[in-house]
Amino acid sequence: MLNVTFADIATQFDGAALLRALDTATTRLEASVDEVNALNVYPVPDGDTGTNMLHTMRSAMKEARAADGTLTGVSAAAAHGALMGARGNSGVILSQIVRGMKDAFAGKPEARASEMRRAAELARRYAYEAVSAPAPGTILTLTVAMEDAAAFEGDDVVELLKRMVAETDRAVARTREENPTNRAAGVVDAGARGLQLLLEGVLSGLTGKEVPLTKVPLATPSLHVATSQAPSWEGAYDVQFLVQQPTRPVAKVREEMLRFGADCVLVVGDESVIKVHVHTLKPDEIIRIGLTAGRIGDVVVEDLDAMTAEHERTTGIVVAPPSRAAAAAVGVVAVVPGEGFAAVARSLGALAVRGGPTMNPSTEELLEAINAANARTVVVLPNDKNVILAAEQAAKVAKATVRIVPTRNVAQGMAALVAFDATKAADEVARAMADVAE
Repeated sequence: MLNVTFADIATQFDGAALLRALDTATTRLEASVDEVNALNVYPVPDGDTGTNMLHTMRSAMKEARAADGTLTGVSAAAAHGALMGARGNSGVILSQIVRGMKDAFAGKPEARASEMRRAAELARRYAYEAVSAPAPGTILTLTVAMEDAAAFEGDDVVELLKRMVAETDRAVARTREENPTNRAAGVVDAGARGLQLLLEGVLSGLTGKEVPLTKVPLATPSLHVATSQAPSWEGAYDVQFLVQQPTRPVAKVREEMLRFGADCVLVVGDESVIKVHVHTLKPDEIIRIGLTAGRIGDVVVEDLDAMTAEHERTTGIVVAPPSRAAAAAVGVVAVVPGEGFAAVARSLGALAVRGGPTMNPSTEELLEAINAANARTVVVLPNDKNVILAAEQAAKVAKATVRIVPTRNVAQGMAALVAFDATKAADEVARAMADVAE
């Protein structure tokens, strides 16, 4: 347990003090970034939590240093920089914690204990609002601990921070047991550990006194394979980008990503810029949705299979993905002749199956395509009257719900595909495609 005693403590938390505190926090995280990466097993064991949080903090610091030096200016610049530079689940959540600080400090020449309490309250609220499926034993656990520790009646900012640091020490230890994946792998949560280091750095930077580095045990590679409790990442990609001057609000874009079937969805921001982070089997479709909301930039697409394999190689920690549930609400399978039509079908969001007058696909081939679409409902476009029967047979044994739009030629099928909208309900999609094809 951390027990810290200070002499000659600072009493003023103004813009200069905040800048110094954030700088010290970033340096402290940087010194332990490899440790945080090694702990990273949830939601995906891709070994980049420390790197992502550090990237986020460096972006925050770059803008904070260029601010006007006031508490309001430094905190607002740090929040904007954190949002613009946020990477990964942990970085996006961290940007919302910094946002809480910005809103609590707005219009204040210096932060008192009351502003710090408000910052902790908003940090917890914004962090939870950012996550589509909050889980126990994560960085969110620390935001709750920070808010609880801040609820004391004193007026001393440093005393409040000391209480928060002490409470996060206990909270980090709890993440090993509270999160089933962390427990199976024998680690504390990486995001929680990263936030703990940052908070210790803030305390050290504010007081000018060294805070002893807390230690957490690293995992001992187990003889058994842990199975993650998060959505499966097998075959998926991590997709991140910014949307400048979005035409739709944050909540609407988040809803569209969830309806498409993406996992680990975090969509945050405001009317000027939105940050999107998802895991998906179809990165091109996620980017397409982003493009409909505005001009996108800072696009990052990473192969989660490759990243998890590298983390396993370097740490010896083996975490297997769970069985994959259907990733999308609705998908499309289209039977088409030739690669040219297949390319067009894929560009419109369909899984293409080669067919034609002399090479109609079998029931088995159609069933394989329906399963490969990885959606709860799959619309099938036979595009040939001789394929309709095989499609009906495949539909009877498919695990997914299958809607057959009885298109009899490629022209009808392509017209139907133009009406495909993966963000809408399956029945609505099937009706719209059938109406266009008639």
